[in-house]
Amino acid sequence: MNIYEKLSNIQQELKAPKNQYNSFGGYAYRSCEDILEAVKPLLKKYNCTLQLEDYLENIGERYYIRAIAKLVDTEKPYVEDDEICAINCITNSAYAREEENKKGMDGSQITGASSSYARKYALNGLFLI
Repeated sequence: MNIYEKLSNIQQELKAPKNQYNSFGGYAYRSCEDILEAVKPLLKKYNCTLQLEDYLENIGERYYIRAIAKLVDTEKPYVEDDEICAINCITNSAYAREEENKKGMDGSQITGASSSYARKYALNGLFLI
């Protein structure tokens, strides 16, 4: 089974319901952690690993967190090379903008919240959630 077949199976089998509730906004949601917990058994089943990376990017006058979710087939040798990575890994990225300030949060908390948001949407795109 190649990496694309494995990803297709994971996408079909993954169940990550919106079990969290935001009482202030009145909506249900799933967190990044919810997605990660739901996907772990499927990663093991299909001999894959998931890597998450964050990069801080300055675009115009604002800072963005760019999160990359990378699904890697652990049955194949992995080398950080674009040609080989095309054979055994699939990536998806997403951005989240840092607020200049947010009431009740210091700078590191603002960055952390942006990271969580970007990672969640990178995972959503990769796993078709």
